[in-house]
Amino acid sequence: MKLSEKIQKILDSSITSYRISKITGVTVSSIGAMRRGERKVENMQLGIAEKLGQFYDEEMADMSVETIQIILSEAFKKIGVKPFIDTDDGNVIIEFALLGDDDPVRFAVYTSEITTKDDVLQNLGQALRDFGTQEEDGYYPSLYSDQTTNHEPVTAEYMPISKKSSDYLAELGKKILNLE
Repeated sequence: MKLSEKIQKILDSSITSYRISKITGVTVSSIGAMRRGERKVENMQLGIAEKLGQFYDEEMADMSVETIQIILSEAFKKIGVKPFIDTDDGNVIIEFALLGDDDPVRFAVYTSEITTKDDVLQNLGQALRDFGTQEEDGYYPSLYSDQTTNHEPVTAEYMPISKKSSDYLAELGKKILNLE
């Protein structure tokens, strides 16, 4: 892939200009100007282009099952949690054993819907945080989808859990969302 194509993918991504700037050292205003079309990718300085190309290679290029497993393992290590992480049909499964609940809660990361490291962490953090819709017999994920009809990047298994477990998952979600 050409360097200009890598840079355009970065500019078209949902990754914030601030995050790109923090990792690459390229100013937020420069990234914003390129995103708005005020500066052309073809006219940028070579040093900036190389920094953005390196960012693409490290943060966006390889979102294989193995890469996603590594990203998740590192993220959970940073927040002091050790869930069971496995694969199933080319997707990544994260399983949490929760005290007071009979069965573990499972989340699926659909690799076909993930394009960046940020996608992995943001979508999992939101799925963890949002496992808390109260019904008569417990708490359930607020967003549950069948991948054949709804292509969410991360989904939670639809099952009841206790309020304590719901709060625990929400706290994990917040921690994942605040990782840098």
